[in-house]
Amino acid sequence: MTDWADRLGVFDLETTGVDVESARIVTACIAVLDGAGEVVQRWDWLADPGVEIPDAASEVHGITTERARAEGRPTEVVVAEITQTLRTLFGLGIPVVVYNAPYDLSLLDRECRRNELEPLADPAPVIDPLVLDKAVDRYRKGKRTLEVAAQRYGVVLDDAHDAGADAIAAGRVAQALRAAFPEELDLPISDLHGRQSIWYAEQAARFQDYIRRQKGDESFTASTAWPVKYPAHPGAYRDTQPIPPLEPRQGRVPIIDFSRPLGLQLAPAPDAPRGLEAGPPDPRDAYPGLVPTSEPPVLDTADQPDVLEQPDLVEPAPEPADDVAESSEPVSADEPEAADEPEAADEPEAADEATGAKPAVLRIAAAIVTDGDGRTLLVRKSGTTHFMQPGGKIEEGESAIDALTRELAEEIGVELDLTAAEYLGLFRAVAANEDDTVVLAAVFAMTVDGDVAAAGEIEELLWVDDPDLDLDGVDVAPLTLDELLPLWERRRAQAFGF
Repeated sequence: MTDWADRLGVFDLETTGVDVESARIVTACIAVLDGAGEVVQRWDWLADPGVEIPDAASEVHGITTERARAEGRPTEVVVAEITQTLRTLFGLGIPVVVYNAPYDLSLLDRECRRNELEPLADPAPVIDPLVLDKAVDRYRKGKRTLEVAAQRYGVVLDDAHDAGADAIAAGRVAQALRAAFPEELDLPISDLHGRQSIWYAEQAARFQDYIRRQKGDESFTASTAWPVKYPAHPGAYRDTQPIPPLEPRQGRVPIIDFSRPLGLQLAPAPDAPRGLEAGPPDPRDAYPGLVPTSEPPVLDTADQPDVLEQPDLVEPAPEPADDVAESSEPVSADEPEAADEPEAADEPEAADEATGAKPAVLRIAAAIVTDGDGRTLLVRKSGTTHFMQPGGKIEEGESAIDALTRELAEEIGVELDLTAAEYLGLFRAVAANEDDTVVLAAVFAMTVDGDVAAAGEIEELLWVDDPDLDLDGVDVAPLTLDELLPLWERRRAQAFGF
């Protein structure tokens, strides 16, 4: 049996308040830890929550309204990326550690509903060190905050209420608990997930009884739902304090390996809970409208090696971030808290009606390149007639980002800035230059400041400002014409206002 503590995802939010029904995400961190508690991958977000950040919250995590509006990315994009990242980790059977999970996961659920995104459905497997600590050391007196737990189990937490520091510390506390209480916690991860649900319900019942007896509040009811407290009225979430969207902030790029049957580089855990065998969903679940509406690919994790490399996910917002989630943890001695892209296997393409053969799939990496005026660059290769985005074929054993880096240098003499490129999703269309072929493209967005010159196999460059004028009489590849130019126009309208 694989030890669940050998590979963990960790997740934490810093927010505008402690009420999951109204609080908004300010900062977030998701990371992956190895068995020694070392970070092997990490994603950080800073969001503009669209509402004023109370001074009390800013004092906790250090993010003011002014900073969030100046540096934060649009909240709907941040929420989509967080949800996509967690959905992928869960889909691969990787346990995700969330200290006081009903706070962070419930708040993320409300943010998804508020921004008309698909929430996580029954996220699993989850590890909640707060629940574990109370289950294995029930009668210990004193607070049960993350800071107290970290100190008790010998975990360093130098920057409490920073989302990254809190998330990583929570993961290490979970590993320390596993080592300290092997008889209770050395379980298959699916069993441990289920037991936490039972333990949390028992803890909530004891806390409810405590409040009723000690405080005399016979009407008090403690929720027993774990790891998510689902809303009583799911359709009632609307953003009542919107602000104009900011220009999209660019973040680090994913690593997508199209040379494998499945591009995600996080291998599925052998003890993945039942119901997760289908693998991670299509990115369009997290980014509605940004990718084609064709049927999602069938994901097959059977051939994945049991090693951890790099997941093909977005790493937004370079700056580490900071939540008042800790404030959501009551200080009861031993009672629960009350208030206080991925690459797919070959897709099932439609068979040719005459021959019954399926079209070949050409995997490529491409970039929507824009200049300071918002124009986008198209290129035409020697011996062809169609213009398209810069980029090219992903070679065997090569990741999408490696392929794009190579192609940009060869074709237009541009060095890809990994900290500035933005991953947009997977797109599919009929190939322009190959018969009976479709292209499956990992698409990125980037800007260029200097001169761009045709090189290598590129014969002609074309800067597009007005597609109706600039592309009149020009042959344009289907992927560019039908998917990427419309996407570029939508993004330019948002960023430049035209």
